[in-house]
Parts: sequence; C-alpha cells; structure tokens
Amino acid sequence: MGKGHTSANGGSRTEGYQYDINEKSILGDEWCSMYSTTAPIKFEKSHFETAMMHLIREPNINSTAILRADILREAVFEIEPNGKPKVKEEKTQDLEVTDPEAKKIGIDDLDVRVAPTNPLLNLHVVIQIVRRIIPRNLYKDAIMNQTCLIMNSSSSKPSTSLVVYTPHIKAEDECPFYIPHVKAVGILFHNNVLSVHYIPFDNVELLRDESQRAVRTAWRLLQTAYKHSMGIMEGYEKRVNHDQVVDKVDFQDCYIAFKKRYSKFLVDNWAESTDPKKHVFEDIAIAAFLFELWKKIYGKDFKEKIQFKDLGCGNGALCYILISEGIRGKGIDARRRKSWSIYPPDVQAALKEQVIVPSLLLRPHPEVRKRIPHLEHNGGLFPVKVAHELIAPATIVYSSEDLLQSPQVNVTEFSPDTFIIGNHSDELTCWIPLLGYPFIVIPCCSHNFSGERVRFNVRKSTLQSSSKSLGNSTYAGLVDHVEYIANRVGWKVEKEMLRIPSTRNAAIIGYENPFLDQFPTQEVYDVIIEDGGPDNWIQNTMALMKRNPRSH
Repeated sequence: MGKGHTSANGGSRTEGYQYDINEKSILGDEWCSMYSTTAPIKFEKSHFETAMMHLIREPNINSTAILRADILREAVFEIEPNGKPKVKEEKTQDLEVTDPEAKKIGIDDLDVRVAPTNPLLNLHVVIQIVRRIIPRNLYKDAIMNQTCLIMNSSSSKPSTSLVVYTPHIKAEDECPFYIPHVKAVGILFHNNVLSVHYIPFDNVELLRDESQRAVRTAWRLLQTAYKHSMGIMEGYEKRVNHDQVVDKVDFQDCYIAFKKRYSKFLVDNWAESTDPKKHVFEDIAIAAFLFELWKKIYGKDFKEKIQFKDLGCGNGALCYILISEGIRGKGIDARRRKSWSIYPPDVQAALKEQVIVPSLLLRPHPEVRKRIPHLEHNGGLFPVKVAHELIAPATIVYSSEDLLQSPQVNVTEFSPDTFIIGNHSDELTCWIPLLGYPFIVIPCCSHNFSGERVRFNVRKSTLQSSSKSLGNSTYAGLVDHVEYIANRVGWKVEKEMLRIPSTRNAAIIGYENPFLDQFPTQEVYDVIIEDGGPDNWIQNTMALMKRNPRSH
C-alpha cells in the first residue's frame, strides 16, 4: 500500500490507513495520534497480541539497522479479584556487553518505564518486558534498553490492547537512529481500529510533516502491525526457522567480532571478479557459525581437538578467517584462485591446488582387504581424453595406483580429528557424507556421483516436513537428497538455515555416527550404486584441472 498525499486540513489517506495529527489521541493529552486504519479490522485482539509479541522479540523486522533484541526482564501479570495486578511469571537474564568499543546508552538502566494512559480506558499491564536492542553496526549506532508493555482493558467490552515502547533515554538527542525520536510509541487495538500514537519530546510541529522520518516510521509501524496480525489470523506459519543448531546470540556476537576483524581487509583486497560485499560477509557468517558449532560440539578448547578440511575452498576467504582464529586446517580446490596470494604466508601454505578423488574409488573393497591385507589399490584404469592445440587429441590412462600416489590428487584420507567443510562444493556435495568424517555441507549446484548435473526430486515423506521451507525446487531436491544420503549411512543429521546473504543457505550437519570406525561401510557402496554409480567421476574430476574455476 502506498502513502497518500497530505491534504489541506493536515490529514491524508492511504488505501486503508489515515493520517491526522490534528486529531486528539484517545490515549491521553500527552499523546499525539499519528495513523489509524480507516475500515474495521478483521483480526481479533489475540491475533494482534501474538503478532506484537513476535515483533517485540524480533525488532529487526521493523528496522534493517537492528540485529536483534536481548530480553533482560520479562514479567507476566494476572488480575486478582480485587482488581490489582499480580506477577504470575517473572524471568531475568544478566547479559553483558563485552565489546569495549561498542556504543552504549544507559544499558545499566533496567527500571521499567510506564507511560501515562487515559484512565477512562482502564488499561493494566499484562506483559512487561525490558529488552536490549543490538544494532547491526554497534560501532555506529548505540546499544539501548527499552521497556515494552502489553496492556489490556479491565473490561471485556470494548476489547482493547495497547503496546507501548519506551526507550531508556533522557533526551531526544540520545535517540539512536533506528528508533523514532519520541519519548514513547503506542500501537493501539481498540473498537476494531488499529492506530499508532507518539508521546513527543518538545517539537510537536515536526510530527505534522509527513516527510519527517518519525512520521514515516509511524506509518510503517502501523502497516507492519496490521500485516503480521492478519498473518496470525490467517494461520501463517514461518517458512524458515533459523537458529536450530547454534544459539542466535552466540552466532551474532561472533559474526560482529569477525566482521570487525576481517571484512575491511577482504573487501579492500578482493582479487576475484565476483562481488566482494556478498562473498566476504557470507564467508564471515559461515566462519562464525562454524566457530560456535565446534564450540558446542567439542567444547571451548575445540581448537586443540579438531582440524578442518575445506573441500572446494574457492577463494579461500573462509580458510583465511578460520586459520587466523587459530584453527588448524587446509583448503583444497582443483584450481588456484587469484585471492590466495593476498593472504598471509601461513594461510597460503594451507591452500592446496588438488583435485579430489575419494579413496573408496581407488582402494579395494573392505571385504577384499580382509582377504588380501597387503593390497593397496583396486587395479582400476581410468582413460581421460585430452586435447592439445598442436597435436591430435589423445587419451591418458590413469591407474588407481597412479592417483593414490599423485601430489595433484587428494584422496580424502585425513587424520581422525578432521571436520570436513563443503561450502557450495558442487560435484563434491553428495560425496562428503560418505567420506567418514564429521561434516557440514552447504549445497549449491546439483550433481550426482558421476559429477554430472542432475535434478533430485524431494521425497514425498519430506515434502510436508523438513523441506517445507524450500518447497519442491531443484535446490530443495538437492538439500533433501544430501540429507537422505547422510541419514542412510548412519549420520545423525541436523539442518540449519544459515543467516547468510544467499538463497542457497541450507546447511546439512553430521557429527555423530555409530559406524564411523567402519567406513566405508557396505551401505556407503550401496548408496553410490543405487544413485547411478560413480562412472566417469574420476574422468570428470581430472578434467577439472584444465577448466576455469566457477564463481558462486
């Protein structure tokens, strides 16, 4: 819905919304009425309050400058027979701001702020929250505490609910950019009308100009409250659930720290043709997620317990961040990238130009090894056609023994403390759960075990469950197929929709498998055969050495 034009009497209309600063606010003399709906609203008070509780917990929905809200105090009240409110439930959380360089405004002020309201409305507090708003750039915008109240009318008729936001500040010039510069904001559900009201500081005249940011914000607040309340009434279910594996606060705090340390260097020195702002911040987010994931799995001393292998590491930015954080590891890719040369010597030494051929394609089957223990390879021969500009096309025949010994080939035989990363690893995506190491796979392009492009269909059993957030697209089919492969060979799979600037943000994670010491199991071989087999994998992989690297 677009905004309307200001009329001669100071009011304006949009499709369904009305602005009239001259109208006296029903909330009381200190309040100014900003916007209201013009037609009776269809949703009920319960829908409104459910939607507003979600917006209180997720203020980033209303402002892209806000990262999140940390709930410091929360109390739920009930009314006793004598009409007085009584605390039914109460929770507090002691959260510190550990970054000394972050801008802060009164973050030690935890006292609840209660704005005055019209006594004729008989409003009482039912939910009382003190939240701390964390901006995306906490070196530019200040962290601030804010009281959020949900208030109800004492009588059931009319059905009234008021949400009040009061920042813990003393003057207008303390207001951070991301909130309207007023003393309090009220969003009111009353008599089938939804409206937004302000308690201004001193300059009420600014609220008479619809071009002012605070006025535009009031309109957006009304629009968002209306939209989300309607969504609740219509049974809207969130399509994507984030933060299922790693705690959101831990991840976001780690992301902020990594962004501060690494973003400027990576953006300023980017050597690829791709957009650095997308790729740099995506890799920083993935690094932060991995850091917190490993801390969760292995404990705070995880750096002493694991090392990573980033298969298909591409530009190497993820490896650079992880190694710079003191985590042992290597990045492996079929082609060297321009960006590798910008990194410190220890990172450059950890980036390897190799093609990847899983050893289970080169070693004898485990049952054969039992009978002939000294047999090191399976005797396979793999013809690869090559072209040369000066001579006729030729065929090179590689043996499994050649590939096992070649320094240009990585056969994925790593130390037991290895954790494998497959970040948009293309042809390797489906292979990674079969290699016998804990892993994370972030699928991108869909390939089978031969390395050929293919579309996997989402299984019927998951169309209504795990793939709901992805639908039935080619990408959904790939994600579901990787999850199926991992489950099939014994991994306890977790899935996270990562907070990264990419639509291909599903992460499949496996770190528990009772059969790990038996890999490759017969189930691994069966999965490969049932999926079409690995014919031409080695030939297609060796050909990668002659191709230009892809960009994602």
